[in-house]
Amino acid sequence: MVENIKLVLFSFTASAGFGIVFRIEKKNLLWAGVGGALTRCVYLFLLGTVDERFVYSLLAAMFAALYAEIMAMRRKMPSTVFLYPAIIPLIPGDLLYNTAVNLILGDTPEMISNAVSCAVTLAGMSLGFVIISTFTYYRRIYHFGKEIAYHLLRHPQKNKQTSQ
Repeated sequence: MVENIKLVLFSFTASAGFGIVFRIEKKNLLWAGVGGALTRCVYLFLLGTVDERFVYSLLAAMFAALYAEIMAMRRKMPSTVFLYPAIIPLIPGDLLYNTAVNLILGDTPEMISNAVSCAVTLAGMSLGFVIISTFTYYRRIYHFGKEIAYHLLRHPQKNKQTSQ
């Protein structure tokens, strides 16, 4: 339990640190760190409940993307401002490192095992981002289209006169 609390605090710090590197404004830096901490909490919960690496990577990435989209709407900022720091805790750094070390040492079976695990994790993360961003994109288009249709139908005579 104490180890998980440390991981969440380190995730907050790392996400806020990457927010500084990405030059996020001070008013949004706290929210970038919170996104990383919450993503780590979701990841730790899924790690204990789901056995498949692809599935828990997918779901954790979906949470990070959803958090970024919600914060982007609330703070009126691009979603990438919150997405990039939020995904920092999901990056499989240990797998990348072990893949490179095993490649250098010539341990091909272990290198392939780590590379496959890394690829599965990254594929799950990528698919999670795509699902949420596609959903929110079409949600915006639908609502935007609905507003345009409402304004066009509200004053049909004005719209006919302006189009002539």
